[in-house]
Amino acid sequence: MKNRWIYKVLTVAVLAVFLYHCAMVILQNINEEAVTVRITDKMRVSYGSTFITQKYLIYTVDADGRVAVFENTDSFPWRKFNSSDFFASLATGETYRLRVVGFRIPVLSKYRNIIGIEQVDEGERILIDDELSRGLGSAEA
Repeated sequence: MKNRWIYKVLTVAVLAVFLYHCAMVILQNINEEAVTVRITDKMRVSYGSTFITQKYLIYTVDADGRVAVFENTDSFPWRKFNSSDFFASLATGETYRLRVVGFRIPVLSKYRNIIGIEQVDEGERILIDDELSRGLGSAEA
């Protein structure tokens, strides 16, 4: 009788972990959006003790002065397996149009994932820089 109870608890626990993992995969691969941002910083983050996992974090600001952090990791559903190349091609201070998917979930340290990048032309970059300058100038006054 006691063994049956243990098996039921283990079954429920395994099912809960499986459903959580499925939900995270689904949430991190829907909600596609294009955002135009300026890269303010980027870094590689490593975590884990037995199995080291790495991801790239990209820090940005948009034309309205809102800051956002995106992750740049490989994504099987989007057939993206070149996150290191993406990371190397992003230059701090430059403006890009990013295709991103997923949701920002702070409590789980989940970020929207970059699945496409395009450097914007000079005119659009200047527009963003001008709007940021006006926003920062009025905040200081």
